[in-house]
Amino acid sequence: MVPIFIVFSIITLIMSRRDLHTIFYFCGCLINELSNYFLKYIIKQPRPFPTIHLGIKSSGMPSNHAQFMGFFCVYIGFFLFIRLNQRSFSRQFTTFVYLVCASVTAVVCYSRVYLLYHTSTQVLVGIIIGGIFGMIWFLIVQYAITPIFPRFTDSWIGQLLMLQDFTHINNLMHFEYTIVQNYIQ
Repeated sequence: MVPIFIVFSIITLIMSRRDLHTIFYFCGCLINELSNYFLKYIIKQPRPFPTIHLGIKSSGMPSNHAQFMGFFCVYIGFFLFIRLNQRSFSRQFTTFVYLVCASVTAVVCYSRVYLLYHTSTQVLVGIIIGGIFGMIWFLIVQYAITPIFPRFTDSWIGQLLMLQDFTHINNLMHFEYTIVQNYIQ
């Protein structure tokens, strides 16, 4: 359920903010999911107890939940410690947020083995693949795509969709608060 909650949260953020970084993070999630589908198709390793979960037809290697959570955990870690870089929050707060993300990732991965959906190897491979892809995707977005965000926002489609680039705003919460307060007065 956690991956579904995360996906709906991302979609909600995209719909409400139209932030390019969030949109590209979601694109990375989708590519990560597609890679999991293709890896399962190629590897075709069965789940540990196929008679327990009769309704599940997909293969077990790598674990989809673990791969998704590995991507999520690593990407969020890079986002917190590189992108935010204490611009918005204290180091203690960003560390706390990351530890919560890592803990949720660990619980989800443990649950896949505990509930007998996957072997520990299938979960480990999933989290490693997701983590590696999360790191690569963050670096691509941060250093190759973010510099061209202004092209997206200035394009006719960017203006039509009202896409936004919050990259250069140090403290987004304070910025939004100030804008709303000035608008009200």
